[in-house]
Amino acid sequence: MARNFITNAREHRLKERIHTLIQYSRELKFLVGFFYFSGWQELYETLKGRENINLKILVGMDTDLRLGQVLEVAYPDTANRTQNELVERFFISLRTALQDEALDTKEFHEQVSFFLQLLNEGRLQIRKTMDPNHAKLYLFKLDEAGQSIINAPGRFITGSSNLTRAGLLGQHEFNVEIGDYGWEDAEAYFDDLWNTAIPLSESDDRKERINLVIRRHTQVAEITPFEAYALLLKTYLDMSEQKTLRPQIKSLMENRGYKVYRYQEEAVQQALTVLKEYGGVILADVVGLGKSVIASWLARELDGRGLVICPPALMGDQNTKSSGWYKYLNDFELFHWDVYSLGALDKVQEYLEVYGEDVKTIVVDEAHRFRNEDTEAYERLSQICANRRVILLTATPFNNAPADIFALLKLFIPPGKSTLTLDERMAARFARYNSEFRRLSYILRYHNAGGEKQARAERYYTDIFELPPPIDVVRTQRRVRQLADEIRAVMEPIIIRRNRLDLKHDPMYSQEITELSEVADPIELFFELTSEQSVFYDRVIHEYFGEDGLSHGAIYQPYVYGHRRKLSQLDEEGNFIYQQQRNLYEFMRRLIVKRFESSFGAFMKTVDNFIRIHKIILEFIQKTGRYILDRNLIEKYWEEDEETIEEMFRQYAERMAEDEKPYSYKDVVYKIDEFDEPEQFLSDIQSDLQLLQNIAKQVNLLRLAVDDPKSDLLVKAVGNIINTPPCAGEPHRKVIIFSEYLDTVKHIAPVLEAAFPGRVLVSDGSLSKHFLDNLHANFDASCPTNKQREDFDILVTTDKLSEGVNLNRAGAVINYDIPWNPTRVIQRLGRINRIGRKVFQTLYIYNFFPTEQGAEVVKSREIASQKMFLIHNTLGEDVKIFAPDETPSPAELFKRINRNPEEEEEESLLTTIRKEFFAIKEKCPDLVSKLTDFPARVKTAKKAKQNELLVFRRKGLQMFIHAVTDTSSAKPEIRSLMLEEALPHIRCQLETPREPLSYRFWPAYEAIKKYREHVPMPLSEQSLQVKTENNLRSALERYSDDLAEYLPFIKMLLRDLKEYQTLPKYTLRRLTEVEMDEKVSKSGIARFRAELEVLRRFLGTDYLDRIEQRIKDFRSEIIIAMENIMGDS
Repeated sequence: MARNFITNAREHRLKERIHTLIQYSRELKFLVGFFYFSGWQELYETLKGRENINLKILVGMDTDLRLGQVLEVAYPDTANRTQNELVERFFISLRTALQDEALDTKEFHEQVSFFLQLLNEGRLQIRKTMDPNHAKLYLFKLDEAGQSIINAPGRFITGSSNLTRAGLLGQHEFNVEIGDYGWEDAEAYFDDLWNTAIPLSESDDRKERINLVIRRHTQVAEITPFEAYALLLKTYLDMSEQKTLRPQIKSLMENRGYKVYRYQEEAVQQALTVLKEYGGVILADVVGLGKSVIASWLARELDGRGLVICPPALMGDQNTKSSGWYKYLNDFELFHWDVYSLGALDKVQEYLEVYGEDVKTIVVDEAHRFRNEDTEAYERLSQICANRRVILLTATPFNNAPADIFALLKLFIPPGKSTLTLDERMAARFARYNSEFRRLSYILRYHNAGGEKQARAERYYTDIFELPPPIDVVRTQRRVRQLADEIRAVMEPIIIRRNRLDLKHDPMYSQEITELSEVADPIELFFELTSEQSVFYDRVIHEYFGEDGLSHGAIYQPYVYGHRRKLSQLDEEGNFIYQQQRNLYEFMRRLIVKRFESSFGAFMKTVDNFIRIHKIILEFIQKTGRYILDRNLIEKYWEEDEETIEEMFRQYAERMAEDEKPYSYKDVVYKIDEFDEPEQFLSDIQSDLQLLQNIAKQVNLLRLAVDDPKSDLLVKAVGNIINTPPCAGEPHRKVIIFSEYLDTVKHIAPVLEAAFPGRVLVSDGSLSKHFLDNLHANFDASCPTNKQREDFDILVTTDKLSEGVNLNRAGAVINYDIPWNPTRVIQRLGRINRIGRKVFQTLYIYNFFPTEQGAEVVKSREIASQKMFLIHNTLGEDVKIFAPDETPSPAELFKRINRNPEEEEEESLLTTIRKEFFAIKEKCPDLVSKLTDFPARVKTAKKAKQNELLVFRRKGLQMFIHAVTDTSSAKPEIRSLMLEEALPHIRCQLETPREPLSYRFWPAYEAIKKYREHVPMPLSEQSLQVKTENNLRSALERYSDDLAEYLPFIKMLLRDLKEYQTLPKYTLRRLTEVEMDEKVSKSGIARFRAELEVLRRFLGTDYLDRIEQRIKDFRSEIIIAMENIMGDS
């Protein structure tokens, strides 16, 4: 190739040739598309060495930023534009060109200063052509030494290369250098264009503006620490973009009697943004703030049909549309929507098979019920939600284990392609959270238990912290808090949650809080036990059903007796079965303790049930030599309430009594003579039966169910409430008595009806139309005044009515049993404390506690504390009174149980930031008005107590913060921070001066830019996925003929497992139930094919293609880097 052809291949690179020519030039004249600074970087060193050289840059094009790339564009219709318009366009292009991420380097920041020096000295001149010009022309006017070498005034290069790094160095360019002819013509062409071009640097005003744009509006902008802080707050608030809502919907609401609240309107606006970005949103305002109204309003703003899936009690009356979700859909004129019970998901799937293409949105009320992805119900819901907009309603998004939260997120976010995390590996991240959370909880529970439990806790401690025992409880608690904060941060972009504290403190909502009642501190009601009854009370809780009590729970965990010898070497599947059965036993053990605390009547009902069940099981084993554990029972205990599970177990036992084979093909049939410990299994069942019979005998002897001191006290308390004269301007106060158990309701209802004949409305669980009509007319303040009635003063109900219904004509709630999950208290109180439906100025809560006869109040509290603490320890992880990072004590437990539920609330981060930003806006309006013009990747520094660097990134609606906590360290350690953690490090005052970046800044900054957190998937989580993948591959390779019509679908499932990981665990287990190895039978292949058919039917043959189409490719972008510099460093 001729030497004057420059292709950037091998030695023919444009950069080197320009460097050489600059060394012999006195003036440079460059006609370029745009003056890209990536090209300036490549010429910097050579130009820096030539003090007398002058440079003319003639810009022919404009720039635009598309998908993070700076591109040349032609400004349209330039012939009809004024010179000022073209100048404005140049400055926009200049800002755009300087936003190139490739320029985010130390070298560029240094080179910009040299560029401005040349500009201000007049050695660099810039003009813009009047018309777009794509030509690339580089003229080198040689000095005397250069002219003597080539005997010509200059040389020029023309071709494809722009003045960019790629143009100077990249492949596939073609340029030609010419010097022996054409110089005069080329220079004349340039000069003609130059003379008619728009001057930019020769005008003092425009030159000053170039300086201003670069110094204030590009990534080398020099901004103060306070400006950076204000910019960060604004960026956070801007992520909750406010969509414009249709005014006719507000009018519709007002016409239907709804008061339009600003906080609800903003929730709808924010939810529309979240839905657009992520395909789903979690509405999690605390109870009583109107999540159903927000969801209905949101649904009205969306297109297409939709479905609401909710508990039966929240459905309402389909015929009259006067209550529940049917009322909301009717009020918001969502006539093409429908409502289904969460127990009828199979019916939903049948409906979607017919109308599925039209159904765009799924609303799931009380979504926390679907927290276990290893159940059939979750699998169905997952298939229903697939490729639809998902709106989840729950007041308890954070009161769950990491696996529970992950299950909710998975309903609309593909874990393998998550846009919620910086690395997209949400599945691995939550698997790590869950594994670590379980081990940390175990450490805190058993750190001083002694024996094997403490030894295991110490092993976990060493694994996590890489430290030997003794266990540092404070360190462990700190790690639990950090883990919880990390999970909250992941969820933050897709969750909308405000509480009453937010409404009080938020500058936009504070006027609306007057619509809520005040809640008085709970009132203690102590029922008295005899000394013998008190001893028995403690014995039941601790000796009989405590964690190491006399109860064996053999009927719930046959696998232990069948595989005792190899329990320590179980494979993944064996460990899963063992854990399932162990969890069922723990569930049933806790159930009986909670029933005992609830009421002695409910407890005796359960004891009698369990006695009969044990007798039937023993008889069945003696008759058949087999034992069957209901697979359906094991799955359902995750999603059904405790009474339903008890009833399911009773019914299964009855079938066992009537039929020698009361099982389906999914149930595991245990042959007792094949057990490792057959005699022990039978002996432990007999022992548990004898324990239950002994308990029943003692309850009868002590007359606890007959002469019930708790129900006697209830009658007195209710009488005091309903007979107290009302306050001025308030109606007669009604009362709701809540219990967790229907058997307790049935136990106390007759007592109340005898004391207050005709005044007691009892919810027996059926929720008939007649009952709901009575409930609405007597207890719901939203019922039209002319339809309100005074038939009932007292409502006795289970927690089926603690969610989603208005009962605010009652002014008091009695918790007959202790709600061990504080959320239950909040939900119960939420029935009578409704935004916009204020009836009473003050609401009251009453809690029952056991004491001993003759005890004074202080002593009663002490006795109750000890008994509650026994129950707390027995229930273990089932209790949500304390956070995992807290160490409970009897006194603190009693205080927590009896705490005002509104004290549970904390001001949200959004409210905190909004308050702070509004204060800045009020104090510094001019500064705030300029924040919109600030660029990305700005850098600033301030004095502080330590040398550190914090870098803030934005991706989608999420903010990520990484910090080098000691920039003076030779090996910078990088850690992730929550925004709450980071804010104190960058918070400063308006007058805080900007410091120059230290020499430590750039190494730390580059380290953070390159940092990628490694989140490996725990082996325990991988195994099921790997097993499923191997089984599907085996099916493909071995049985392609038998499965011919399913081959494309199998390949899609495999791609899902590898890349997206959307399939629930329940689905993965179904795909591994039949091992598709060389030994599989024809019936096994048929079963496998049937499983594939069900999946294909409900997922669709193209489900993954549709997921791919809707996933957004979010780029992460650095917003701010703030360096803290210690002392005089």
